[in-house]
Amino acid sequence: MKRIFKGQFVALMLISGAASAALPPVVNGNGQVVSNSQVNSGTVEMYNRLQQLQVEVQQLIGQVEEQTYLIESLKKRQRDLYLDTDRRIQLLENKSSGLLAPVPINTPGVDGQSEPNNNSASAPASGDDLAYEKAFSSLKSGRYKQAIDEFSVFTTSFPTSNLLPNALYWLGEASYVNRDFERANTEFIKVVSEYPEHSKAKDAMLKIGFIQYENKQWKEAKETLNTVSKKYHGTTAARLADQRLDRMRQEKR
Repeated sequence: MKRIFKGQFVALMLISGAASAALPPVVNGNGQVVSNSQVNSGTVEMYNRLQQLQVEVQQLIGQVEEQTYLIESLKKRQRDLYLDTDRRIQLLENKSSGLLAPVPINTPGVDGQSEPNNNSASAPASGDDLAYEKAFSSLKSGRYKQAIDEFSVFTTSFPTSNLLPNALYWLGEASYVNRDFERANTEFIKVVSEYPEHSKAKDAMLKIGFIQYENKQWKEAKETLNTVSKKYHGTTAARLADQRLDRMRQEKR
């Protein structure tokens, strides 16, 4: 039995030696032959290093995904804050200009029946007022796609309304927040070209500059923002234009 085992062991050693002899020698960078044990050790070390690199890459991918999510959340928050600020300014403009007439409040008459308030300042809201308020309400609530549809209907249904410039601007604003820059740019251009003296013209021109910035049209963006800064000096639009120009200078655009 011992002789059989010894014979098998010798045969295995011969086969191993023949296999090793069949392989070409491994030479390092200095021209020295590397032993099999050193080769095996280097292979194991390389394998362990690859595994470590895979773990590190997975960790980096996770960090990048987390940072991307945070950046997108901050962008959305910034857009929402801007929209809310712009909405408040618009409400103040409407109050000062009297564009939106309040719905009348009926008061009880002598006989207990309701009677309309005959004050001309409280005339019933017209169809365009109601349609505008509905679309604007959707915008305030963050239902941007619905607001786009409703403002689109408004612009075709009430082409002579004194609220049309505002509706065009907010249609562009809703499209801008929804990152449909092509549609937004089209609506803002309408406001600037068709209603250059309207209060929303400066805001529309500012947004055109912002869209050019988003589209990496650096030269056009600078020209538009400089126009807003000079033409509407002292306004909020001019201040925002100056801020974006400063940002572009820092970014070396």
